[in-house]
Amino acid sequence: MAAFKDRNRRDSTLRNMSSNFSFTVLLATSFLFSCQNDAPKRPEINRADLSGRWEISKAFRNDKQTETLTGTYYEFDEAGTMKTNLTPTTMEQEYKYSFSGHEIKQKGEPTIIYTIDSLTPSFLGMSMSINNFPFKLELNKAVPPAELEANDTSATDSLKEL
Repeated sequence: MAAFKDRNRRDSTLRNMSSNFSFTVLLATSFLFSCQNDAPKRPEINRADLSGRWEISKAFRNDKQTETLTGTYYEFDEAGTMKTNLTPTTMEQEYKYSFSGHEIKQKGEPTIIYTIDSLTPSFLGMSMSINNFPFKLELNKAVPPAELEANDTSATDSLKEL
């Protein structure tokens, strides 16, 4: 009878140890999965969508809409050159740039790092800092002025009417 009780006690102890081990593994697994970053992944940026001319539709400085950047534009090419009139002199200048992940780094003076918040074939949202002021820019894809003039047939059409 004593052997029977010892065997029952051993079996009970083994079941308890097995249950405790299973519970510990389940708890550790739950903890590991809960520690993963639940932040949504930013969608990949298609660099080809960046190429072309972009004109500001809205600009924000310190989260307040500003009109001081009206008329500002950027032109990016796939060779790593950008043109913009957002310069200290407000005259168009050309800069080299690098593109990595969600960042555009304008090389030269001034060096500016733009963070791409959103990019589609027709819309570019980006943010940056100038003189420690945060800016957010909303830009729309535009046709470069030279292409507009080359495709403008209104003058020719007017001459035909004469």
